[in-house]
Amino acid sequence: MAESTRQLNITPEEIESGKTMAFVAYLIFFIPLLMEDMRKNKFVMFHTEQSIVLVIVQVIGWILGTIGSMFCIGVVFYIIVLFAWVLMVMGIINALNGKAVELPLVGQFGEKFNLVK
Repeated sequence: MAESTRQLNITPEEIESGKTMAFVAYLIFFIPLLMEDMRKNKFVMFHTEQSIVLVIVQVIGWILGTIGSMFCIGVVFYIIVLFAWVLMVMGIINALNGKAVELPLVGQFGEKFNLVK
């Protein structure tokens, strides 16, 4: 996999003021998008990007799992959903510890949303 070359330049003040909302982003991803002051916080938007990717993975996993259940392969897709939940816990831990680290396997796709400017 290609390594991300994105430089975020997140200040310590942004991290401290955004930890709680970065945590909230993993629970309800659109809340930080509704708050103007949080949209300007690069740390919060980074974690919002990661959260959106996880929501997409979970929705696709649930849909494919439901369809796959008719063909006895649904459990494979539900394992993907479970993996996304594990990644969400990792993201929450990173957010609360003030780290802006991409999640394994799926985190690189967050950059495509271009929320962090």
